Amino acid sequence: PVPQPESEKKREVIPIDSKLYFAYGSNMNDEQMEFRCPDAEAVGTVCLEGYRLAFRSNGTGRGVATILPDETGRVEGVLWKISADDERHLDLYEGYPSLYGKETVEVKGRDGTLLPVMAYTMTERFRGNPARPSTGYLHGILTGCAEHGIEMDSVLDAVREAVRESADRELFQKRAPKMDEKQER
Repeated sequence: PVPQPESEKKREVIPIDSKLYFAYGSNMNDEQMEFRCPDAEAVGTVCLEGYRLAFRSNGTGRGVATILPDETGRVEGVLWKISADDERHLDLYEGYPSLYGKETVEVKGRDGTLLPVMAYTMTERFRGNPARPSTGYLHGILTGCAEHGIEMDSVLDAVREAVRESADRELFQKRAPKMDEKQER
């Protein structure tokens, strides 16, 4: 076939029943996404600016990934094209709408293109409780980073921050005086 000039190449059309999904945690892992979302296709690596990666308790004391607004933050992740069935599977896996909600965020591709995409973000009920991720969960995330050429340092920094925040919170709770109703505030 004769190569077409750039101006005549067709743009990829995303089917109506599919959407673009930004993964920043264990869903960056190819094997896990293949199991959870058999129709999913990795589009590429993208960056979300104005957020930071954090680990918060999922209600069982184990840390899971979320993104939190942060003016100077930056989160790298994987952009997936998912089907409506894949989204339903992810909703179940992510504990939507109790543990995670959905937001539209704008990610930047390696070529600088900005794209509005869906991301799961932890609900207010859980996002205030820092917690360390399990070794297996963290391994899945780091494997996803390696598979997609994403730096692991930011993930490890987020783990260290969760450990520090958890220790600070625990220390404060142990040292905070208990006030009864008769004490003046």
